Amino acid sequence: MEIIFQQKKLKFDNKLLPENIIQIINELLSKDYIFSYFIADGIEVLESHEDYLNQYINEIGRIEVFAQTVIEFVNDILLSAEDYIIRANPELGTLAEEFYDNPNSDSWSRFSQLLDGLQWLSDMILLIGDSTVKPLNWGGYVKVSNEMQGILKNLEEALQNEDNVLIGDLIEYEIIENFKALGKEIQKSIDVEGRRYDLS
Repeated sequence: MEIIFQQKKLKFDNKLLPENIIQIINELLSKDYIFSYFIADGIEVLESHEDYLNQYINEIGRIEVFAQTVIEFVNDILLSAEDYIIRANPELGTLAEEFYDNPNSDSWSRFSQLLDGLQWLSDMILLIGDSTVKPLNWGGYVKVSNEMQGILKNLEEALQNEDNVLIGDLIEYEIIENFKALGKEIQKSIDVEGRRYDLS
């Protein structure tokens, strides 16, 4: 079996277990790269990597590993977060109004999506915080993240108390402001340190 990453090509005579392959890939990447996907004998494996290895381990002859630098990864995740915030912002005012009136099943579904989005943004900030590369304005992210954690606790309390008006208030006066603050930090990071991809 051959495992290739950039200019490095490793050959193994003996059969490798999936755990061995994952360990070798992690060693090749070290702390400078974030794993993206691999191509096994011409087949792109974009997800469920370990499952794929378990299923086809005896047939695989060549694995080509693809990864991003930590800087590229942080830039891409910030671009995704910025895109999410831009798309979510117009919906938040309407959602808050629905909770002031009387939320219907669609309101609750969109609220659930908002909670998922808040959790994703929170996880994104933690992930970048654990990485070897942080934006220069990292202190701003920490402040926004701390505020976001407080908002999530208040939302949990409002849900337990079935207080729809409080949920509306939290969306209108705290989440919208939190999203604006995070959006500004992200824009600053990308404009100063990162890059936007020209899609034209």
